[in-house]
Amino acid sequence: MAQAKLEKIRLTPVTSVTSSLTQPAIFATLGLLSVTQELSGLALSEMEMAKPELVAEETICLLAVATGRAIESLDSGYPDLGLSVMMTPFLYRDYLIGTAMVESGDLSRGEEGVQVGERLEKKMAFYTAHLPAEQFPMASSLRNVMLMWMGRISPPGMPSGPEDRLDGIGAIEKVACHLKLVVAHVRQSLQP
Repeated sequence: MAQAKLEKIRLTPVTSVTSSLTQPAIFATLGLLSVTQELSGLALSEMEMAKPELVAEETICLLAVATGRAIESLDSGYPDLGLSVMMTPFLYRDYLIGTAMVESGDLSRGEEGVQVGERLEKKMAFYTAHLPAEQFPMASSLRNVMLMWMGRISPPGMPSGPEDRLDGIGAIEKVACHLKLVVAHVRQSLQP
């Protein structure tokens, strides 16, 4: 009986409960957050002196812009989808600051959100300047921007160069896989 219910649930198309834009936006955001956590963890494991908050902020901004640009490169008829995904760092900031405010009962913690927002705006401006609008981040441009990412998150005095650290954690391959998967999902989701 339980198995029959489970099979019925699996057969229910997701699009019947969500709009055509909601599903790809959620999918892209889940992937973006998952890869952000994975890359941040890998980078921090390679660079013990790196600042976790800096690594997290740089990584989520890089991935938000790369994911947004990949989506923009599609002729989907939904230009706001890529921009919506690029809002992820700010929405995630709101969630984390809001959680801290509710848990502590301290509404003044909202001021932290303003400071974090200013840092995120600068990071987003950096990555949007290096990943052109409406262009899928190809291997060479992705490598270049990820080398800059590695340089930005690395503490001074590292014994190896950013190229070695970047290649050592397989970061480019992980991001390229994420971008391809998101684009495929968006294409499939938006088919008539």
